[in-house]
Amino acid sequence: MSQTEEPLLTIGEVSKASGRSRSAIRFYESRGVLATPERVSGQRRYTPSVIRDLALIRTAQAAGFSLAEIRDLLVAGPRGNERLRELARGRAAVVEGEIARLRNVRSWLTQASDCGCEDLGDCELFAASTCAP
Repeated sequence: MSQTEEPLLTIGEVSKASGRSRSAIRFYESRGVLATPERVSGQRRYTPSVIRDLALIRTAQAAGFSLAEIRDLLVAGPRGNERLRELARGRAAVVEGEIARLRNVRSWLTQASDCGCEDLGDCELFAASTCAP
């Protein structure tokens, strides 16, 4: 190995450094989210860049991106930032809709917590014409 080459990492080292389980790492490989690693004596060997890829996966999942979308980001190359912006705009619109839905749920729950009805069958909160969550 030359001085400029980075050492290859075992799956255990990647797991420890990334905080992801070995099974999660293998799962991402099986779904094509992570590239299939080089094998040395039959064992997976990863370049250190996989640690950054796993951090990207964790962050993108937390933002609600699907594995297919995350795969798109990782393989986008020079277009990665452009693709991220496209995906983020779409995901932001979905989140806005979910926020509106959750506001309606909160409103309904507030009304329900103050409900004084004796019988749920007579409660306006369950009438078809109300804005139930």
